[in-house]
Amino acid sequence: MRLLLLVLFTSCALADDVSLRLGGKEIPLKKELSERLAGLAREALAKCGPNTAQHAGNFGFAAYGVDKRWTETLEGSRLRVRFEAPFVSESHLGGALGVSEALIGLEREGMFVGPSFTAHGAALAEHLQCGYLPQLELACLAELQPHLPARYRETCALLERDAQGRIVMPPPDIAPSCS
Repeated sequence: MRLLLLVLFTSCALADDVSLRLGGKEIPLKKELSERLAGLAREALAKCGPNTAQHAGNFGFAAYGVDKRWTETLEGSRLRVRFEAPFVSESHLGGALGVSEALIGLEREGMFVGPSFTAHGAALAEHLQCGYLPQLELACLAELQPHLPARYRETCALLERDAQGRIVMPPPDIAPSCS
């Protein structure tokens, strides 16, 4: 019996910690949805454009406000994933950052998905131009649609999907709205 409890505890402890807040409410997540959200966050942040840690010049004075924007995003509608197995985010501009936590904003004025942040230890970074197809997948998941504003459903209905149901290249007027 002790061995069974140890195995159960260990398998639970090894899972990613995923939390989703939409419309001011924490959304309860089933295991499958939690795993899907964590996978999409990992996929989206695996390769990004500039980040505030390595390319501060691309952000100007905004590079100094990362802590504040992290806190604002954390308090709003967002996906937060603490990864059991950290990974590396590579920048298109050169460099790599460790990622043990991801924070992706939703329902922000002027953005469909974003801003996107990573953390590793005490180091925070804001990222631009991350994988927008996985970010669109995240925002267009059927399970999230009842909790998101109508503009999400309307936009998601316009997106072309492949045979597996994954979003393919979106129209140019949608792609730039992902940070």
